[in-house]
Amino acid sequence: MDLNHAIEGGKWIVLLAACLLGLIPESGPHLVFVTLCAQGTIPLSILLASSIVQDGHGMLPMLAHSRSEFLTVKAINFGAGLAVGAAGMSVGM
Repeated sequence: MDLNHAIEGGKWIVLLAACLLGLIPESGPHLVFVTLCAQGTIPLSILLASSIVQDGHGMLPMLAHSRSEFLTVKAINFGAGLAVGAAGMSVGM
């Protein structure tokens, strides 16, 4: 399967997938998008959106403290990442 061709036709789906994967409070899944951007397979705007949503392990203490606050922070990060990624893709970034 030609990954470049599949991603080229579904950049908006890849943007949504990057933001959804960023909700996982670990940094491992984010490396997929770093690698794809380094290879030129995805645009920088998708990597930027994924980076905004991704908190790494830093949110685990918040999850232990308060689930509602954890979800609030993740919702804000998700919205901001999706908005920045969409704006970047709209201008061709």
